[in-house]
Amino acid sequence: MVFVGVHGEWGRIDATQADLGCGQGRESIYKVKPPAPLTCYECEWRLHLVHRTHGAYDLWFLRHANNAPHCEARLAGEGMAHHLLKLDLAHHARAAGWSAEYEVAAPDGSWRADVMATSPDGSRRVALEAQMSAISITDIEARTARYAAAGVEVCWFTDRKNVPWLDAVPSVQIARPEDGGAVQITAGAARFKPEWCCDRADCGWSGWGVDGALPCGGHGKWSDVEPFPLDRFVAAICANTTRPHRLRVPSWEKGETTWRWITGRYFALEEEQVRSTAWRKQVRERLAAIQQRQREAKAAAEREHMAAIEALLQRQKALVKPVVEFVFHEAGVYPNVGRDGIPEFAMGVPVYVRGKPYAVICPVASRVPALRRSLAPLVLFAASERERGRIAAQAGPGQRVEVLAVELPSAEPVPAQREQGGLTVKEAVNRMFGLDRM
Repeated sequence: MVFVGVHGEWGRIDATQADLGCGQGRESIYKVKPPAPLTCYECEWRLHLVHRTHGAYDLWFLRHANNAPHCEARLAGEGMAHHLLKLDLAHHARAAGWSAEYEVAAPDGSWRADVMATSPDGSRRVALEAQMSAISITDIEARTARYAAAGVEVCWFTDRKNVPWLDAVPSVQIARPEDGGAVQITAGAARFKPEWCCDRADCGWSGWGVDGALPCGGHGKWSDVEPFPLDRFVAAICANTTRPHRLRVPSWEKGETTWRWITGRYFALEEEQVRSTAWRKQVRERLAAIQQRQREAKAAAEREHMAAIEALLQRQKALVKPVVEFVFHEAGVYPNVGRDGIPEFAMGVPVYVRGKPYAVICPVASRVPALRRSLAPLVLFAASERERGRIAAQAGPGQRVEVLAVELPSAEPVPAQREQGGLTVKEAVNRMFGLDRM
């Protein structure tokens, strides 16, 4: 069965319209003798008008005469479900004030629409495709692309239970109630439900390794619309209040190429979340970059600090022998030298004569001010004029600071463990900050 044929005098006719779409009544071609000059637009085989009832439907259609050849138009029109759905689509488009024609083909034959709905001013054309048979995603995407290239909008309708291409092109799933009620849209339309943190400046979701508050990017999701009548959906397409949209907010159920029919309100809600998510990403990236620089600066400072401590330990070790000789010649007795620098002597190594503090080897200049009174009677030793200047600048007036120039070893990586009986650098740091007593 087909809806459209060619009359020898009137041209194209549409059997679903009472005036056949050309101003002539059906009675002029229905069961007349001789038969009306009707032929198929595809195979040019003779057609005749048929009248049937099917439930609430009063059906008028065209049928090929016996022994008709293979015909694409005939195959496309096969199946009562396909036939009825095309009737419904055309009827609802016309009820919305649009014109609707069956089996409209492209001039170059690249596509043929089941129902071509056209707006009153001709500015919009929408192909309403009843796809009741199986088709691959590749094929339906290619057909959709051909419509787009011709400036024709398209919506695919199917009553199939498993539709792998429903997410891939602008499409909906329909169901015809067993009680004869109105055809329903059961899948393919969606609404967006927004959700935000109470404090949109501080999102409760994890910052993925970034410390500090991040703005809320939104936690809204898309959900399928409850079933609603087909006529309402077609009317919304014609009114341009619902549009096919590739969802931009991902969900666990839907991929990045999911198409759904939505209204402008839901597009605006999704757009708000998309912008907020992008802003959250920018803030996170900036914060991550700042914190990375801070970590790198801290690590560099720690390395520099550890190197300074190692250099201090090397100077103190190198000065032990010259200091012993210096004190012996000055005090007349050999002194006792402490093993390591200690906080009580500004992290310098104490030198004792007859059990009493006599000198300090390489005290840390920044620690000297807090110990000026206790260090005042002692001799402070430095390994260079530069170190002497730093110590003297922090010491009290008249503080004696002696320089014993020694040859220091070249800088080497900080060792994990010093010579037996000495401190590791880590132990020296802990002692410097008093952490060894905690």
